Amino acid sequence: MLCLLGIKFPTLPPRIEDPNRPVNAWPRDPANPEGNWTDPRGHLVTRTPFGLWTTYDSDSGAQGGAMSGYGDYGPFSTPRYTDIDLLKMKDGTPVTTAEDWWTKRRPEIFSLIQQELYGRAIDPHIPINWTVSAITTGVQTVNGVDYPYRQKTFTGVVDTSSYPALRNTPVITAQCRFPAESGRRYPVIITYGEGVSRFQYTAPYGIGVCSYNPTSVQPDSGGANLSSYLIGLINKGNWRKPDDPGALVAWAWGVSRLIDRFATDPDLDAEKVGVEGHSRYGKSALVAAAYDDRIVVVWPSDAGALGTAIARRHWGEPLEFVASSTSEYHWVNGNIMKYMGPLNPGGYIPRRLELLDVDAHSTVALIAPRAIFITNGTDTPPGFGDAWADPRGTFLSGLLASPVWELLGWPGLIIPPGTVFTSGPDESVGGTPPFNVAFIDGTIGWRRQIEGHTPVPNWPTFAQFAARYLRDERPVIIPNQKFTVAKGSTNVGKVAAIDPDGGTLRSWQITGGTGVGKFSIDRSTGQITVKDPASLDLSDTPSYTLQVAVGDGLLMSRSETVTISAATVQLVTTATLTKLADGSYQATVVITNNGFANAENVRLTSATLGAVSATSLPVALGTIPAGGSASVTLQFPASAGPSGSAVIERYAGSYAGGTFLGSIRARLP
Repeated sequence: MLCLLGIKFPTLPPRIEDPNRPVNAWPRDPANPEGNWTDPRGHLVTRTPFGLWTTYDSDSGAQGGAMSGYGDYGPFSTPRYTDIDLLKMKDGTPVTTAEDWWTKRRPEIFSLIQQELYGRAIDPHIPINWTVSAITTGVQTVNGVDYPYRQKTFTGVVDTSSYPALRNTPVITAQCRFPAESGRRYPVIITYGEGVSRFQYTAPYGIGVCSYNPTSVQPDSGGANLSSYLIGLINKGNWRKPDDPGALVAWAWGVSRLIDRFATDPDLDAEKVGVEGHSRYGKSALVAAAYDDRIVVVWPSDAGALGTAIARRHWGEPLEFVASSTSEYHWVNGNIMKYMGPLNPGGYIPRRLELLDVDAHSTVALIAPRAIFITNGTDTPPGFGDAWADPRGTFLSGLLASPVWELLGWPGLIIPPGTVFTSGPDESVGGTPPFNVAFIDGTIGWRRQIEGHTPVPNWPTFAQFAARYLRDERPVIIPNQKFTVAKGSTNVGKVAAIDPDGGTLRSWQITGGTGVGKFSIDRSTGQITVKDPASLDLSDTPSYTLQVAVGDGLLMSRSETVTISAATVQLVTTATLTKLADGSYQATVVITNNGFANAENVRLTSATLGAVSATSLPVALGTIPAGGSASVTLQFPASAGPSGSAVIERYAGSYAGGTFLGSIRARLP
């Protein structure tokens, strides 16, 4: 990959002679200075092949963690990398509305995330042959309460016919445990391999658990495995290109295919799926929710570097370690290697991270306004705990993403005023909210456990947090709604929706469509109006679409398309001729309005049959509604011609705002 990108490893001095080494760090083994180092707090300190040392600056100076000499260089620090404002386009254009987010900024971020960090999304339509095991039953006891359950295993063998030479077939497997009562479909949380015993936390809420095996889709290793399994299938056995996906995207693809399968399952509800993963699998859980908006709630537990920790910051494991480590580079795409090394030749910090257009908070923001629970721990035991995963960096990703939730009408991360943040020699400058306190009043949740690098202490809080969303009924917008708008008018109409569990509809927003920028929607009522009637061209473009969505304070509806058409009048005349006993002719004339607007004050002013005119004109027909018609009976003299003669009937009239003409070839009866 480095060769494809034209990148070479630099020549570095011995670690013990490196002028950029932390002044308060030393080799764990004095006899092996090229091995791992440590610091006064027992942290793991190492150096990447591009010369970046792992550091842990605190407010305790040399008695704290290894010092970079520059501070953490992250958000709110001085100096720091240039802030990435989620509510500004890459070119600096402000993002001020939900419509701007959905149609401009979010697509831009998603494209950059794929290009710079994780790799392009994998085709969701690769065929899979699914089998489901026989159901088994049992009882799981939680706090003295028995919860009967049913259990079954899904196995999806990925079709490799597009590349039969593939060495290893990707297989999606998930063992699922859910409440025993049949006849309904249950919400479910997919965990990355934590086992169905996690049902102990979700059972009281009536939520199932599926334990998914990601490494049967793509192994957790690089080398030859990157030309086999799922990544090898999409690359036809070739080595990856720089923007090809890594294992995090491949594992997430397996989660999405499980959701596809749940859509036809009688027991599990594909509309109510949460996802949880810990550590490296927490990174993939985050990617899964960013790439697939069907995921209702996600918990990237202690996800660290290239997960929830801010990458453009120096505390704990850096991006450079992930990108260059032989045990981790396969998680991400190849382009990420462009951001290793110093920004300025001969310098140290800042690094080429400055050139990144996205960061962890960008990935988190792709989940808005859905729910996310972010966690981290302590460095317990020292050097093997969550200092490596950067607790403050993970907290910042939720904090910095909050403005996106707020723009869309949902609360982001809520930390009450007066909350005392952590401090001391083991803590990053600025700290985090206190240990073992759940901050879950917002749609972004946070909890930091005292126990170290483990998800277990946070499961009870996550189950409570997830149940809030998984047990809610999503609002539904009535499909196929059509509106008309008259030239010069601002009023279009109000979109209709329902909330199945009686919630209050709120936060209406436009998420796409050909009418983006031309119409607006009232956030509270769903009333659509024209932004600028003078600029709305209804002659060249007589019909527009809008994709709209609405929330109930918890979940957002699926987007539905409404159609807005020009309110035009189109009057069409038809007639039936009858010959009367006295030789004259009678015409029953029907005028139909095939347009989109009511035709008001319709008058038939002229009617001829051949060379003769009808009597008793003009005739007032009143209003003909869109899709409606009106009829009138006229009489023509016998001089129109003998029976069997070919003639032309001509009709003319007017309506408020216009005129109409009709011409019919006929043969006299």
